[in-house]
Amino acid sequence: MKAGKTVIKKTLVLRITLLITAAILILFGFLMGIQLFTSEGEVYAVVYIAVAVVWIDMILGLFIVYALNKLLTLIDRDEIFSSHTLTIMNRVQKLTLSIAIATIGLMPFFFTLAELDDAPGLVLFGAGIVFIPFAIHVLVVVLKETLSKAVSIKQENELTI
Repeated sequence: MKAGKTVIKKTLVLRITLLITAAILILFGFLMGIQLFTSEGEVYAVVYIAVAVVWIDMILGLFIVYALNKLLTLIDRDEIFSSHTLTIMNRVQKLTLSIAIATIGLMPFFFTLAELDDAPGLVLFGAGIVFIPFAIHVLVVVLKETLSKAVSIKQENELTI
């Protein structure tokens, strides 16, 4: 019973972290929208594209937060090594790939910014920013494959018993 309470406490901290992450995503998207729609100067078309990409990433990120919350519920119920977990991880994998692909839309913004400021290093910075979601996607794929192997080993052990 003591171990069950520590797991719930661990997931409680993770749930609070997910809640804070969701709040930051929503706040960031809200502030980007306010900044875009209340600007008095000329707004370039690439800025609209960049804000749209940020909003798409924000919405997809909220779906990931929801999926991770479902994973935490499975941890609380000691059902983490189940086929339902693999379904959730497949969804997270697709969402991270979608975020990675959508983030490529930020590159025109970095190209324009580098051209206006005569700073070609900003293109490399932008490429680094665009690369981050792809790296996270690779991490999710590795975690999903590891979890898949663990689920298959658990199912083999249940069949032999």
